[in-house]
Amino acid sequence: MGTRRTYLKRAMDPDIVIRQFSPDDFLAVCNLEQGEKGSPYSAAVFVRQAAVLFGPMFLVAVCGRTVAGYVVGAVPLTAPEEGWVLRLRVADRFRRRSVGTALLSSLFSAFSEAPVQRVLLTVDPENHPARSLYRAWGFHETGIFPGYFGPGEDRLLLSAAFPLRKNR
Repeated sequence: MGTRRTYLKRAMDPDIVIRQFSPDDFLAVCNLEQGEKGSPYSAAVFVRQAAVLFGPMFLVAVCGRTVAGYVVGAVPLTAPEEGWVLRLRVADRFRRRSVGTALLSSLFSAFSEAPVQRVLLTVDPENHPARSLYRAWGFHETGIFPGYFGPGEDRLLLSAAFPLRKNR
């Protein structure tokens, strides 16, 4: 295993630190991944596999000993000019405290170590808070995928030129 990184980027709350996922984060991240309606098994499978496959691009925001959120990104072997934001989740009680911004900023720092030229992600068209956050980073809609995750699970494809800088 490689060296785990702790990013110096902090959210507006000075007690929140962004660092690479560690096995000690497993249960907390599973709980966030599962949410209210998800499957504990599916969440656990995703978290275990993400830890193996995405290592330095699987980051958590920690406040004290509490996982406030996480982000997972990837640079495909078949398209190294693309960086993908695969997941971004922030616990309800940590929302509106710039945790998502700090997680994205740290992920984009990790992308800078690859030949990334643009960043892509998909988002639920009804997730207006997430769309607003991504818009502030310069993302724009480039497509829509009806039924992307099954019936009624449409997704917007968003992209932005890299490197990104957040607008105020």
